[in-house]
Amino acid sequence: MHRVVCGLIGPTCTSQARTKWNALFLKHGRNAFFDFYRTKTVSELELRLSEMFLHERRGYVVAAELQEIIVPLLDRLDASVTKEQRVDTVTNEGGVLVGSSSGDDDQRRMELWFRSGSS
Repeated sequence: MHRVVCGLIGPTCTSQARTKWNALFLKHGRNAFFDFYRTKTVSELELRLSEMFLHERRGYVVAAELQEIIVPLLDRLDASVTKEQRVDTVTNEGGVLVGSSSGDDDQRRMELWFRSGSS
């Protein structure tokens, strides 16, 4: 079975955040793993987005510092993104990078990352 990989992109991440997400995946019976991908600059952000394709990553939680500058790098924004144009979640939908605003709701992020037919 294919393991789904997700993570946080930003300048820092606590080990508790990774532990929380991995426990959440386990609780919901998901074959998934959550990691941290240090990202501080636009060039690093572009690299992390390209890695979504290369390493088949399903989704990212976007740190507050990157929530505006990521917008023009995405293929599309879903209806949850307001006129403030801030994205806190990115989903790789079969090669299309979709930005969303989950309101920091972990359950909503899981719904985005594990839509119908996904692992």
